[in-house]
Amino acid sequence: MFGSGQVLLNLSFFAILPVLLIFWYIYKRDKFPEPPRVVLITFLLGIGITFPLHILIIAVEGFAETLKLGIEGSNFFMSFIRASFLEETMKFLVIIYYCLHLDNFDEPMDAIVYGVAASLGFAVIENWEYVLGATKEGIQYAKDVALLRSFTAVPLHALAGVYMGFFLMDAIFKNKNRKFYLFLSLFFPVCLHGLYDLIIFSNNISDYFLYILLIVFLIRAFFIFKKERKNQELNIKKGTKVIPRSSDIVFVIFLTFIILFITNISFNFALYG
Repeated sequence: MFGSGQVLLNLSFFAILPVLLIFWYIYKRDKFPEPPRVVLITFLLGIGITFPLHILIIAVEGFAETLKLGIEGSNFFMSFIRASFLEETMKFLVIIYYCLHLDNFDEPMDAIVYGVAASLGFAVIENWEYVLGATKEGIQYAKDVALLRSFTAVPLHALAGVYMGFFLMDAIFKNKNRKFYLFLSLFFPVCLHGLYDLIIFSNNISDYFLYILLIVFLIRAFFIFKKERKNQELNIKKGTKVIPRSSDIVFVIFLTFIILFITNISFNFALYG
């Protein structure tokens, strides 16, 4: 019994460690660090969204089955709607309804820090569930899953958080095209996350183009983060913070869902007639 408990403890450590390392790196690179308590709350809220998320997944699957369009089992549905849309939307709401209202949220870099915090909070639970679930296939397999996800899924969540924060800071601090950037702050991370999941669900290693795209986005995210860090050093501001209206937030979520849903139906029709 003790040996099994030690193994589970070790696996949990391997599942959580990469999340904490990336989280620590992002936080320490902020020239004007946010209060640790506030960042921790954002991180914990990222963990907390996993519970209502399971209910939303059941609801969306039931909705898709009710329509009898045959999309609920497709790789596109599983990747872009069931997984990425629901997960990124929940993270998006954490930032919008908690982080944006904080007095400490007063510069563009904050959007990236909080975006990554919420994303990695969610990644902790997801990674832990995948690794422990993999123990059914053996301890060594679970270790392999933990190692693989350390270099793929965990950075992916951080990457989505960077892009969400990047576009959101334009929606908040820019004077023009606020609604467009608000839309991109959800739509782009959803597409990026969905692209990764599509590779996983299709289980086709020959899709080199998709892998190359992910690598390009990862490199681009690194330079985005570096640029905003440089702007901090130069004390470059992007304007006064403007919190989006709830009606705009609902519209962005609805529009993202409709685009994904219609695309899913179109793909199914093109593939199966």
